[in-house]
Amino acid sequence: MRNHVAAVLDAVRTIEVRTVTGPGIGPTDLLVRVLTTGICGSDLATFHGTHPYKTAPIVLGHELCGVVEAVGQGVTDLRPGQRVCSAAFSPCGACAACRTGAVNLCRDKANLCHRGWDGSFAEYVVLRRNMVFALPDDIDPEAGAMVEPLSIAWHAACLPGDLRGRSVAVLGSGSIGLSCALVARQRSARRVVCTDLGPGKAVLAAHAGADGYVDAAGGGAVRGVLSHLPGGADVTFVASGHPGVLDEACAVTRPGGEVVVVSYFSGPQTCSVNPMVSAELTVRFSALSTASDFAAVISRLASGAIDPVPLITHRFPLTRAAEAMRVLDRGPGVVGKVMLHCAGEGGER
Repeated sequence: MRNHVAAVLDAVRTIEVRTVTGPGIGPTDLLVRVLTTGICGSDLATFHGTHPYKTAPIVLGHELCGVVEAVGQGVTDLRPGQRVCSAAFSPCGACAACRTGAVNLCRDKANLCHRGWDGSFAEYVVLRRNMVFALPDDIDPEAGAMVEPLSIAWHAACLPGDLRGRSVAVLGSGSIGLSCALVARQRSARRVVCTDLGPGKAVLAAHAGADGYVDAAGGGAVRGVLSHLPGGADVTFVASGHPGVLDEACAVTRPGGEVVVVSYFSGPQTCSVNPMVSAELTVRFSALSTASDFAAVISRLASGAIDPVPLITHRFPLTRAAEAMRVLDRGPGVVGKVMLHCAGEGGER
């Protein structure tokens, strides 16, 4: 693999952009030239040194849209010049979960940005065939980079079954929460209400199709959601890991309703179980996504049914990756999805 520019996380909160030499590609690998890559909450956790297994030094990034540059000899169904996106992991392909298509539950998967496998904050990235998905050639690279987080939301939104005519609450309006709102609306939810801290995310929630937004500052999440959804939500998505969020989810969900936990947490959580028992809630946990989730999202992007680009608030060239990370961390104003343009397509906006 050729020398190329990458943003390397050298230590906690320390990113340096420099020229690196990547590994060669194996028989089932692809070399992908990165066009655009999003910064994820897990990237931010690794930047802070709080991620459960990803640590510096490493090149972060797994939400990407790129162009195939070269393929290994065992790759016959993708070609150089083809536009692609990727999952954040490569499943083992041999376990019981993989054999049934539930690759998100594979216990032997290899994760991008882990154990020396550099990610997409770079001009080029090496990916394995079983994690790569073809995109239409004319797709907006920013939309293509949003397929991975949208696939996670799609997977979560399918767990409760048909959302048609049901009311939805989304606790947390980061990238995954807003994606959950967007997908819930796409799946014909009757009413969608989002929460977050401060009033600023209201505009992004509206872009995602939410009917209402609640500023949860000062502990007003429960009261605010119930003002929009008297009687409680049919389905509540937990897309924030803040303390007390599980109790909030119980409080805003109607008796007999469902809670889907999409967020990861920085440590052990406590919650009051008795109210969940009394309300006979169904509590589900949603992990990652599968090939069918990717296919569903890509088809809807291609048809124009889903447009995630309005959720992007900041764009930076790869050379300013450290600044982009700081904006996502504690940037002023409204911060939605932050994108890095790695191949000269776009810049700061």
